[in-house]
Amino acid sequence: MSSSPSLYVDRATPLHRLTARSKLALLVGVFTVAYVFDHPLWVAVPLVGSFVALVLAGGWRNFRRLAYIVGALFVVGFVVWPSFTPAGGPVVVDLPVVRLTRRELLFALGRSERIAAFVVGGLVFVTTTSNEEIVAGLRSLGLPYAFCFALGTALRLFPTLLGATSTVRQAQAARGHEVGRGGPIERLRSYVPLLVPVLMSAVRDVQTQSMALEARGFDTRGERSFYDRRTFGGADWAVTLFGLALVVGGVGLSVLGYGNV
Repeated sequence: MSSSPSLYVDRATPLHRLTARSKLALLVGVFTVAYVFDHPLWVAVPLVGSFVALVLAGGWRNFRRLAYIVGALFVVGFVVWPSFTPAGGPVVVDLPVVRLTRRELLFALGRSERIAAFVVGGLVFVTTTSNEEIVAGLRSLGLPYAFCFALGTALRLFPTLLGATSTVRQAQAARGHEVGRGGPIERLRSYVPLLVPVLMSAVRDVQTQSMALEARGFDTRGERSFYDRRTFGGADWAVTLFGLALVVGGVGLSVLGYGNV
């Protein structure tokens, strides 16, 4: 699968037409709701909402590229969290190797959904917001330009790293190295030979980009100008207020005891 230099998908959707600042406010609201609740049914609301928004915004391809990461984080969290959760309620899973109570099961599921909601919510943001808009939006909030530029560069390099992984994997497969076959342990071991060439490719790309910036006289100390400065319209104010309402409502309901296990 070919990779683009950015996770941004150019579409004419309502989310795309919003400014980066209003989408950041909405993202903070979604993250807050996913963070303050423990019960999986409550955490599922921001997760499902983010996933629907991602699909409608044309980000299904991006989700497919990161699906294995989301799935791995979900499974690992679901397996690990019961070990750190006090037992409570009736036993719902009683096997020779594992014994889970209702509280342990719900807590682990809620935590795994929380991680997935963070990933999918962030994916919605980078799918509907170009790197240039992200940098300009963060800079308009008063953040240092060096930080904004570093974040935008990292987002641009991430799909490049995925493309390098795919290229290295195909090259290793052409040499007879089977990747992703067998049991879980064998699959993990099959990816080990890919680490060194992928990391070396990433280091080479970073060095090339740094030399290109130096050759063009790049300096983070000066005040920067931006080609596209988008005005903060009525829809942006509405989305920002909605994000603020999510924060206040989520924290308030959590303090009152809703959404806990």
